[in-house]
Parts: sequence; C-alpha cells; structure tokens
Amino acid sequence: MRWRWRKPCVQRVETREDFLSALEAGPPDVILSDHSLPSFDGFAALALAREKCPQVPFLFVTNALTRQMEIEKLSPGVADYVPKSHLQHLTPAIWRALRQTNTLWSRRAGLNEREQVAEKILALLDEYEHLGGCLPICSQCKKIRDQHSHWQPPELFFLKYTGLKFTHGICPDCFRQWLQP
Repeated sequence: MRWRWRKPCVQRVETREDFLSALEAGPPDVILSDHSLPSFDGFAALALAREKCPQVPFLFVTNALTRQMEIEKLSPGVADYVPKSHLQHLTPAIWRALRQTNTLWSRRAGLNEREQVAEKILALLDEYEHLGGCLPICSQCKKIRDQHSHWQPPELFFLKYTGLKFTHGICPDCFRQWLQP
C-alpha cells in the first residue's frame, strides 16, 4: 500500500473531551502532542489514542523533556519525539512514523491473509474427513478429485477451494531426469 498525497487537515484540541471527540470522528493519519497540555498531559492523550486508534502513530512535539519523559517516550505507542527547538526534524519524523505504521499494518494484513488460507485448507480437509482427511490424487498425472468427482490439476483445485496460486518451475531432480541427455 502506498501513501497517497492529499491536502493536510489539521485539528487542534486542548481538552480531553475534544481529543476524544476528534478520535471518535475518525482516526487521523498521525497525532502530534505536547507533553504538558492545558487540561491533561501527553501520556493521558497517548493512552486514549492507544485505546481508540492503536494503528495511528503518536509523536511528542515538546520542549518539556524530562528524564522521566525520555524513558517513558520509549514506551509502546510513541513513534518519535521532536523538540520544539528542532522543528526541522518534524517532517522526517512524521514520514518515518507513517512508513513504519504502513509496514506494520501490511505485515499484519499478510498474516491475516495467511491465516485465512490456512483456515480454508483446514475446512477443505474437513470435507474429506470421510477419507481419513486425505485428498484423492492421481498417482500418474497428480490431478486431485474434488467432492463432485471432477479431476483437476493441483493449481486449479487449490485456487478454487483456497485461493492459493501456484508458480511453475522444474526441480533439480526433474531437470536431470527429463531435460538432460
């Protein structure tokens, strides 16, 4: 997934209630927070953000850096810290956080897809439970017989029932046996 450029939309909030309303209206692409806010602190905002929209990168932009905050900012959920005295680092920090989040969610999506395929394969094997969980396969051409007694090549069978796609190649043993004189 690639990020598409769109006009930035900035919303500033100062209270816990306004922050919650903004999060409930729809998750932002990124959250920038000062450490010391007028009515609640940045760590309270971080906790709310992790609860309401855990996928959104959270960055502290503050000069209120203390030893405690330096340690706590490394806690889960904080993508980065940019001092207000070094705002030239803010744009790269935002891009880095967005890329990391995008990569993380892409990986999670990939894991979810694999889990779905595994569930489909297990469901398919359940359909063949009366045969001991075995798929009937031709010993010569390797076609698989489905539940309707149709014989299909493995790549078509698995595509139809699980969504798996196959690539084709020749293993070293077959290469030696069939392609060498």
